[in-house]
Amino acid sequence: MPKLYFDEKVNKKVLHKPINSWRGDSSVNLKSRFLTKIVNGNGEKISLSAWNFIYAFVLFGLVFTVLVFSIAKLQIVDGEEMLARSERNKVRITSVKAYRGVIFDSNGEKLVENVPSMNVYVSIEPFIEEDGELNNIKLQESMDTLRGILGEQWESSDTEGNIYDSLSDRVFSIYKDSIYTSKILLARDIDNDMAIKIKSHEQELLGVSIDNGSKRKYIYKDIFTHILGYTGETSAEDIKKYTNLSSGGIVGKLGVERYYEEKLQGTHGKQAEEIDAFGRSVSAEPYMLSEPVSGQNLYLTVNKDVQQKLYELLGEAVTKNSAAGGAAVIEDVNTGEILAIVSYPSYDNNLFIGGISQEDYSKILNDKGNPLLDRALSAQIPPGSTFKTIVAAAGLEAGVITKNSTYISRSGYTFSNGAPFQEFRNSSYGTLNVVGALTVSSNIFFCELIRDWRMQELVPYLEAFGIGQYTGIDIPGEAPGRLPSPENKIKLANTTSPWLEPVWYPEGDSCNSVIGQGITLTTPIQMSNWIAAIANGGTLNTPHVAKKFVDENGFEYPVEVEPIKREIASKSSLDIVKKGMWETVNGSRGIVGSLSNTGTTVAAKTGTAEFGKQNSKGVYEDTHAWTTGFFPYENPKYSFSLLLEDGGMSSNASAVMRDMISWMVQNGFVK
Repeated sequence: MPKLYFDEKVNKKVLHKPINSWRGDSSVNLKSRFLTKIVNGNGEKISLSAWNFIYAFVLFGLVFTVLVFSIAKLQIVDGEEMLARSERNKVRITSVKAYRGVIFDSNGEKLVENVPSMNVYVSIEPFIEEDGELNNIKLQESMDTLRGILGEQWESSDTEGNIYDSLSDRVFSIYKDSIYTSKILLARDIDNDMAIKIKSHEQELLGVSIDNGSKRKYIYKDIFTHILGYTGETSAEDIKKYTNLSSGGIVGKLGVERYYEEKLQGTHGKQAEEIDAFGRSVSAEPYMLSEPVSGQNLYLTVNKDVQQKLYELLGEAVTKNSAAGGAAVIEDVNTGEILAIVSYPSYDNNLFIGGISQEDYSKILNDKGNPLLDRALSAQIPPGSTFKTIVAAAGLEAGVITKNSTYISRSGYTFSNGAPFQEFRNSSYGTLNVVGALTVSSNIFFCELIRDWRMQELVPYLEAFGIGQYTGIDIPGEAPGRLPSPENKIKLANTTSPWLEPVWYPEGDSCNSVIGQGITLTTPIQMSNWIAAIANGGTLNTPHVAKKFVDENGFEYPVEVEPIKREIASKSSLDIVKKGMWETVNGSRGIVGSLSNTGTTVAAKTGTAEFGKQNSKGVYEDTHAWTTGFFPYENPKYSFSLLLEDGGMSSNASAVMRDMISWMVQNGFVK
């Protein structure tokens, strides 16, 4: 900055007292009396008035005076009041709940939404004495008053199954389990009239507040229940697992609500407000410490219309065939994306929002159809002859058979010890290769195959197709099924199934296993997944229902899923199995001809899994009906599996898929 030099005349000038009158009105005299000249570094002269310095001094003096006066007022005039207020009031930090992410189907149809809900809470802080102990008397009085207002509309139980006798019992119990809890939920989803009553008794309800929150609403109820799950009050375990949760908060309990909890819940904000000794806010408005960030919206791979239609058809079949229940899956063979996944019967998940009543819960528990069981993921059922698709692929891959290898299907077939083994209904099909064996579903062909092999050598191939393992689908509650191995049979005999002999019979046990009986157990999701691997040429994908997440700014985050295993078998081996499945539907000897008139080319395999008691003729009285396959055959897009638990013959299951595939073709889901 250039250096300033005062004019020499200014330096020599003698200061005078201010004059009260002017002599003359010459502008030249005015300038000579009140102007100074400053020379800058460029030699330019700048004129300044001496009054400029006086004005600055006066302004500074005024500001200083106001500041001193304000400090004096705070310290002297208002000092006692401020001291009392500081002793009487405190600052409370509370969370500002983030909106939970909404869930949509693959086309953006809303499946879940948030609707307004008013909840009642009590803050613990007003009841804590100076010594840190809880003032039980004050708390009891406040809770008794509130109970008189709420009546029976309060949270008398929690997610841990605890039952409380009173509001104070609930507060004492929750606070005892976690002394760091600052706010406890007392009642959910109260109406406006109830809110007005509570606010009118504000003076008597120490620490009680009403939170304008939201709750979940499941639009399609039981149709999507086992996919979506539901939300509920946080438990102690939830709070430990998810750091963003607190007592009285909301957390996903089942389904994708649970699996994707951290993405759906968002991040709660924080606000500060001054409160009095009664826990009431005395701030004009809270101070926002951090803004809440809404949870991400979830878009599923599931199509609402396909899901609805499959649920409808499955429900009709369960009723028609007096089945215990049913399940069905339709899966994209190339990606593992689930187009529809249904378990029947189901239940209305809205009943669990805010806590299900004992009456409603008893109805669900006493339902013979066991609606709480997600059969698509957790029903572990013998797969019957559908299992032959894996055994055929394994035998070809291991070189035990070729496409030209033959065995003879005949009546009177026995093991080396004379024990009989037969085709379904004691049929005989003559000489068969593997394609023919799949076409007519020959038991004897696959029994002969394993007699020429060893069960221990087959087991690794079964594992490669996912038998006895979790698929990893993004819905909690999946069961692994059971691998038919000698080790597993002996383990069962020594633990949960003492009626079994702790011995593996190379002929009897092995032959029962390869036709999907014995100790073999699979789930519908496992079945659709291994069929998808056959259809796509050998990739065992991870089935999933989540497609992408979208945040509040519109940014998309695709769900990335890796295959479980690639190249589980060669394309040449799988092509032979696919040919056998095509013949099963479209060949002259095929046993699933009902699937040949759907509007697209279907390849399939069925299974009638026997269980329970045998009648006097040695025929099992109960059977599970299975059908599985893929379509279109020429360019596979979807695999499917369908189970009717205790639903009779496999043809009952095939009839459902015939109607379902036909509907998909008519509605443009199959090109």
